[in-house]
Amino acid sequence: MQSKATAAMAGLVAAGLASWDRIDNDTRRKLRENREDANDALDQIAAYKSSGEQVRGRLPIVMDAQIGLALANPAQISPEILPTATKLTRPAFDEESVSDLNWPPKTGTYDAKNRVSEIGEMTRTFLAMTFQEVRAFIEGLAQSKSPTQAGLLQINRAANQLVSVLSTLNLSAAQYAAAWQKVFGAPSTTVSDPHLGTPVIGAPNGGNNVLSVGFIPSAVKNDRAMRIRITAGAGNISATTDIVTVTFASEWKDSSGNPIIPSLVGSQGLFASGISSTGFTLQCQQSIPTGSSQDFSIIVSGGASANTIT
Repeated sequence: MQSKATAAMAGLVAAGLASWDRIDNDTRRKLRENREDANDALDQIAAYKSSGEQVRGRLPIVMDAQIGLALANPAQISPEILPTATKLTRPAFDEESVSDLNWPPKTGTYDAKNRVSEIGEMTRTFLAMTFQEVRAFIEGLAQSKSPTQAGLLQINRAANQLVSVLSTLNLSAAQYAAAWQKVFGAPSTTVSDPHLGTPVIGAPNGGNNVLSVGFIPSAVKNDRAMRIRITAGAGNISATTDIVTVTFASEWKDSSGNPIIPSLVGSQGLFASGISSTGFTLQCQQSIPTGSSQDFSIIVSGGASANTIT
C-alpha cells in the first residue's frame, strides 16, 4: 500500500509535468511565431528587393546618374571632429568628351556591392546638370505662362531644325564664336582661324589590322598640325595600306571662298594617300608590327590665301 509520502511525491511530479508541458507548449508557440515573423520579414525583404523601384534603382544607368549628382554634393558624408579643408574641384568639359557619347549610353562598371570602378556616360551628363550655367540655361527656357499648342509646335520645329542644320556643318569653335558675335552685334577685333578646331578621326581600318588611331594626349590637334598615335592589332599594319581617314574641322578654302586642296607632310614615312579640301586618308611607308604603337606628326598648309574669318 502506497505511503502518504509516496502519494505526495507522485502528486508533485504530476503537477510538475503539467507545468513543464505548458512551458514547452509556450516555448514551441513562441518559436513558431518567431519563425513566422522571420518568414514574413524575409518575404517583405524579397518583395522590396524585387519591386520595380528597387530593380530600376540598381540598373547601372540609374546608378551612373546618381553618382553624377553625388559628385557635386557639398556636404560631408560623415561627421568629423574638424571640418575638412578640401574643396570640391569643378571638372572641365571639352569637345573631346562629345565624341564618346553613344546610344544607348555606355554604363559604368559596378561590383557585387554596387561599388563603382568605372563611371558611365550619364555620370558626366548629370554632373554637368549641376553646373550653374547649365541650370541657368535650362531655367531660362521656362516661360511665365504655358505656351499654346501652336507655340509648342514652333518651339519643337525651331529646336529640331537648329540641330538638323548644325549637324551638317563643319565649323570650328572660332567660327561659331565669330558667328554669334555677328548675331548679337558684338564688336570683334580678333582674327579667328577656322582651322584651329579639332579634326575628326574616323574609324580605324580594322581590315588592315589597325586597332586604334587617336590624338596624343596634351599634344597639338588642329587642322594645321596634329600628333597622332597608331596602334596595330592582331597583325602587322602593312606598308602603303589605308590606316584611317581624318576629316578637317573646317573645309580648306581660298580667300574667295573656293575649296582648295592643302599640302600635307607626315613624319616617319606617314603620308596622305588621298587628300581633299575636307580631309585625308593616311598610309605609312613602313609597316607597324603587331601590338605596337607608333607616334606621328602631321603638318597641313593651305598657303597664304587659306581661309580666315575676321
